Amino acid sequence: MASNAFILLVLVVVVVVTFVVRQRHARSTGQELGLAWLPRELRGAELVYAEQTFCAGGDITIIAKLDRGYRNPSGVIILVELKTRSANRPYFSDVIWLSAQRLAVQAQTGEHVAAFGYVLVQRPGRMFKSAHRVDLMSAEEVGALARRREHILNGHLVPRYSCSKGLCGGCAFMQACEVSTWSSQVDALWRRGAWWHSLS
Repeated sequence: MASNAFILLVLVVVVVVTFVVRQRHARSTGQELGLAWLPRELRGAELVYAEQTFCAGGDITIIAKLDRGYRNPSGVIILVELKTRSANRPYFSDVIWLSAQRLAVQAQTGEHVAAFGYVLVQRPGRMFKSAHRVDLMSAEEVGALARRREHILNGHLVPRYSCSKGLCGGCAFMQACEVSTWSSQVDALWRRGAWWHSLS
């Protein structure tokens, strides 16, 4: 009876020790994987902004919420955009968004923000992350884009269809385009494998 109790106790101890060791290993591995994506420019940098909204005033107001902002040892802020997507690459929309963030952060804080940023992509169901460095748009280019958007919303400019039918399909204004007089022309071009770049 005593021997059975001793064996049971040994088994319990073995199970507990195994569980603790595995938890520590998983934790250390997770930390290593979490830092594996870190580019050279961000090594030694300090996380100073996370999930914060910034605003740039002027003729056109730019409001942007950034994912992460790191201050490197030289005092420069480097922006990082976090994305979960199947395609392991940055999109031009990421560049636009990071550029707007740069403009807003500089305007509100007066800090110097790098003219490049990173799009950190994690594929669904995977632990590994990939960092893609992208060059950002200038303040003038962001302002011009914002003014174009305002003109389109005010009806002063005619919008252009995207060269990607997939992007059009995910647009909130797709229904309005479908009922327009241009819809049949665009569908005909898509069926022929051509892309509609401009309505002007």
